[in-house]
Amino acid sequence: MTDQMTESKSAPAPERHGNARQSPVLPIVLPIAIMVIIGLVLFGFSRVLLSVSAGAATLVALIVAVSIMAVATIVASRSRLSNGSLFSMVGAVAGIAMLAGGVAIVAIGTGEETGPEPLQVLLAAPEGAAVSGFVQTTLQVDADRPTALDFDNQDPGVPHNMVIFGEDPAENPQATPLFSGALVTGPLRTTYNVPALAAGTYFFNCQVHPTTMRGTIESGAAPGGIPVVAEGLQFDTNELDLPAGQPATISFENKDVGTLHNIAIYTDASKSTVLFQGEQFPGPATQTYTVDPLEAGEYYFQCDVHNTMNGTVVVAAGGGGAGEGGGPSGGPSASPSG
Repeated sequence: MTDQMTESKSAPAPERHGNARQSPVLPIVLPIAIMVIIGLVLFGFSRVLLSVSAGAATLVALIVAVSIMAVATIVASRSRLSNGSLFSMVGAVAGIAMLAGGVAIVAIGTGEETGPEPLQVLLAAPEGAAVSGFVQTTLQVDADRPTALDFDNQDPGVPHNMVIFGEDPAENPQATPLFSGALVTGPLRTTYNVPALAAGTYFFNCQVHPTTMRGTIESGAAPGGIPVVAEGLQFDTNELDLPAGQPATISFENKDVGTLHNIAIYTDASKSTVLFQGEQFPGPATQTYTVDPLEAGEYYFQCDVHNTMNGTVVVAAGGGGAGEGGGPSGGPSASPSG
């Protein structure tokens, strides 16, 4: 009897299968969850590679490849591989990928090339332009710099546009357009994003009225060209130096958004006699003024819209440039000497 009781006590307890029973859903959900996580990691990683430069993308890919090998080696060396280990591996690789991408962006850059800011230029088609032509028949642009051309069609109910050629279409009707702006029915303004032009002379016309609405584009620095900038209701100089006895070119850039400016030259501050009067135009835009030959001497220039923007024009042999200083001057008492 004692032996039976001892045997009964030493017998192992029956195994309880109820608590150890595995859910039939887990083998299905777990692989799907892992695939979703891997897909998200791959998607995020691809965004990183696409947002950086080619050199940075190569560096990030190498770092992630090495990290995958290292993490996989560590996980594989464990005696028992659990689901937590797999999740840890995916998380570690994802973290390393994102960290490497951030470091690469800071160290190497995104690969986005920032070119020069487009030059603002105005081209206006006035009422009756089909007969009279464009207001500006000569445009000055910077070589190898894109142009944001402000096209102002002021002609009610009439479509106009701008087409640029590398050769004169009046001489070669088969000339291939380098740029063709969309037709605009006036009155309406639009901006044409003209690609950079190499240095040289180009030709433009209106597709609808090519024989009457035409002009030229000078790409590059104009001979004797004088840069003048208006910004904050002031010129960047209070002295213009022009050559005596020959035409002068002024490249006038108006940076004041929506504000009219121009450059006008008078014999003196009394403005009794106008020697040159450039067209008024709103900014941001650039126009090229051609000033007829002046005799040597000193003259007065101003913006006709804001006469506090003024200065002195010095005409002398060999002159041609903007003098020192900026902002409105006190209104010089300039008089010609010839």
